[in-house]
Amino acid sequence: MALETAFMADADVLDESLERVAREDVRLIDLQFSDIAGGARVMTIPGDLLPSVLRHGYRFDGSAVTGGQREVELDLFLVPDPGTLVTYIEPSGMGRRARYSCSVRRRDGQPFAGDPRSVLERNVTAAREAGFDYRVAIELEYYLFRPDNAGLLPPPDAAGYFGAGPGLGTGTRDDVVASLAEMGIPVGGAHHETGPGQEELDLLTTDPLRMADTVLTVREVIRAVAERHGLRANFMPKPLAEAPGSGMHIFQRLYRVLDGGDALRGEGESISTEARLAIAGQLEHARAMCAIVCPTVNSYKRLAAGHRAPRHATWARLTQTALIRVPSWSPSTESTVELELRSPDNMANPYLALSVALASAIDGIRRGEEPPLASDENLVRHDDEEMIRLGVQSLPQTLGDALGALAEDDLVRDALGDYVCDQFLLVKRAEWNDYRRYVSPWERERYGD
Repeated sequence: MALETAFMADADVLDESLERVAREDVRLIDLQFSDIAGGARVMTIPGDLLPSVLRHGYRFDGSAVTGGQREVELDLFLVPDPGTLVTYIEPSGMGRRARYSCSVRRRDGQPFAGDPRSVLERNVTAAREAGFDYRVAIELEYYLFRPDNAGLLPPPDAAGYFGAGPGLGTGTRDDVVASLAEMGIPVGGAHHETGPGQEELDLLTTDPLRMADTVLTVREVIRAVAERHGLRANFMPKPLAEAPGSGMHIFQRLYRVLDGGDALRGEGESISTEARLAIAGQLEHARAMCAIVCPTVNSYKRLAAGHRAPRHATWARLTQTALIRVPSWSPSTESTVELELRSPDNMANPYLALSVALASAIDGIRRGEEPPLASDENLVRHDDEEMIRLGVQSLPQTLGDALGALAEDDLVRDALGDYVCDQFLLVKRAEWNDYRRYVSPWERERYGD
């Protein structure tokens, strides 16, 4: 069974993609897509099937996207984007392997409402219609652990921020960067982070669809490289109680479609009106966005712990405890203004995270309401009552709180679409209820006598 309407990719891009696969003698091809929760899913096909799949899609069981919900059997089609082709040497020695990022379509060729990639495409199109092009860079933080015979996960080193020197972490980091370079994925830098065994990888600015595709691939590359070094990569927001958490910081740019100019830059050292309004939109929808960008129980342990993670819906020019930070730029050069969104973590689906961030910013520009004044004061020392008195909105303290905020936010629901929003709430409410019923070792130790 094939799509009723052949997928009409750009003929030159399609032919170039096929020629490259043939020229590099690629034997196996991974068709990568995302489920709603953010997990990377892959269908592997032999190279000789590629011409048909590029033109007609690949039929598969739709429950792989919906998170395993099988109330109705659903045949869907993976449609590879020819422009996303990456190739690399298969570590097992089986020659070169390729990977395509895929959208998910119905049989009639229309986007499937539950496809996160199609959700992001829709939001990018809406932003362009509003007059803005969105570009993002991302900092991925993660931990490397060394499994031992007792099942514990000690870190492989105790180096600190930008720590140098030989070790398992350094070798793994170098191998990750080299592997990504071979795949044609540009990396802006990689370094040791603050926590023991904690790493950061910086991905250069690109369009949001390409970035989300890249994040899915990069996570899998990091896991595979770590395993080759005898380590385990951990993307939990808060894997260690006393060490800093790991985030997925999003550096956002907006350009005017009309002239290509920087929509966030004002006169001199000031940001533009559009920048302030975009900030206002993201602050307004911050609580609902948290359900998407901080989508696990563990996410809120990172936010609650401080360590430069945001706890309140504020913006600033300097402090890194703000939800949105405006990094420094030089007014005497052509440097671009960015808005750093600091709440997201690596458990987030990158397609959905970028969708709600973009939609919230555009909504702020459309509504035209100014944000509160920037606050470069570190607000961590204030208690909740003081924050209420100051008129500062707190971010959700639990996944349950965030899901409640999502259910009440029409803008974020519209950005996701009803299908994705409802499926996400269904799965995450079940996860939250599982956690609430779980009795932890801490509780038994604390209250067992």
